[in-house]
Amino acid sequence: MANGRNLIFIFADQWRAGAMGFAGEDPVYTPNMDRFCEESTYCDHAFSTFPVCSPHRASLMTGKYPLSAGFYTNCKRGLPLRLRDEELCIAQVLKGQGYRTAYIGKWHLDEPEQNHCPAPASGARDWDAYTPPGIRRHGFDYWCSYGTYDHHLSPHYWRDDDTMICPGKWSPEYETDEVISYLEKQGKDERPFALYLSWNPPHSIYSEVPERYLKQYDDVALKKNISLKGLHHHTGERSEMSEEELRLTTRQYYAAITGLDEQFGRILHFLKESGLYEKSIVVLSADHGDMMGSHGLMGKHVWYEEAIRIPLVIHIPENRKDRCRTCIGSQDIMPTVLSLLDIPVPDTVEGGDLSRYLTEELEDRERVCFLCACPGRLELVEEFARESLRPQDFGWRGIRTQDYTYIMELGYHPGEKARRHLYDLRKHPLEEREESEEERRDLMKELEGQVMDWLRRQQDGFSRSWETACDSL
Repeated sequence: MANGRNLIFIFADQWRAGAMGFAGEDPVYTPNMDRFCEESTYCDHAFSTFPVCSPHRASLMTGKYPLSAGFYTNCKRGLPLRLRDEELCIAQVLKGQGYRTAYIGKWHLDEPEQNHCPAPASGARDWDAYTPPGIRRHGFDYWCSYGTYDHHLSPHYWRDDDTMICPGKWSPEYETDEVISYLEKQGKDERPFALYLSWNPPHSIYSEVPERYLKQYDDVALKKNISLKGLHHHTGERSEMSEEELRLTTRQYYAAITGLDEQFGRILHFLKESGLYEKSIVVLSADHGDMMGSHGLMGKHVWYEEAIRIPLVIHIPENRKDRCRTCIGSQDIMPTVLSLLDIPVPDTVEGGDLSRYLTEELEDRERVCFLCACPGRLELVEEFARESLRPQDFGWRGIRTQDYTYIMELGYHPGEKARRHLYDLRKHPLEEREESEEERRDLMKELEGQVMDWLRRQQDGFSRSWETACDSL
């Protein structure tokens, strides 16, 4: 039986765990978030199972592993990919328990309209989409959203028809206005509500940030594992920058997060002044991180900590546990949130209910997070199709334990050589050195066995591709 608590779930796009003052890693100013961390349970081993927008979001909504939910890449032009109508999502479960539901901000779980119409009436272009009322909103009633659109200073939204709304404000500021407006209207209704807010920044375009936040970062120190040589995305796109250009990009990234902090502070202030704070589960998180030049990489889609480790901070009224160290993956968040609300977890869910590790003085240090990513760029998908291969069966898979990351890599092109990567986070937290197979053969064998068992349980074709590639070595 639901306990009547509200749910306010706030997550940003491409925001890495270290980029918050409380984390003590990146030099970013986030006083409101830091105070929230002190009042809440800070999860220091939270990971994006598939560090790309749509796959994580599908997992977040369904409680399934991304590939089980049908996602091996982003919803994008040229691919018929969206969250399937038959998937049971958290808002549908909450509605069944009497909750009012709302979604504000970036959705990125619907197929781009231009896949079917060159000039949609909604004005959606490229990867963007207007999601009409009905099953494709998967249980969310109140709606102020868009598919994906990265012009943060000139955003647009749709409500319940295809009329585009252009507020002329930085997107997090407008979306926070919408959140507060929604919350103001809930006080007279005794039914609980569930509100999801998805901010797009600090996702690129990095320069799309108000100047008032950028002024706070006249200079920044770059991480010690930065490499400017051949700077690129793991998926292959080049991203050459000078040191000066990367410093500016890093300043813009941090500035966007400081801007989010200000908006988050506005929400917290309203919740506390209205008395909603102690009646609500409040979650602050992200869908994946950003490399920002570490290991010579930009963006996400790779297994390094900067991409996979995400903020996850959960305020539970009257809860006294201040830190959770148990590994939590994307698919675990839905069942954990439902359990915190005393709502039964559906049988369709594959993730674990980890609520006891948030509320009791317990940890499961043996628990692991499995990781995955696949070739998803349209040209790569077509390249695999020409070889009669599925891109879902390639890319990389791996495991993150308390102290290690182990990766099995098949690459993003047909016929690439199989590679193994092991990182000891205790010895090398910046992952500047890999452990050699000669040094750690037994550990690598053990971790690979766990990954292969998981792949077989998931009926993931990567396991067959891996065995074939290893047999040819």
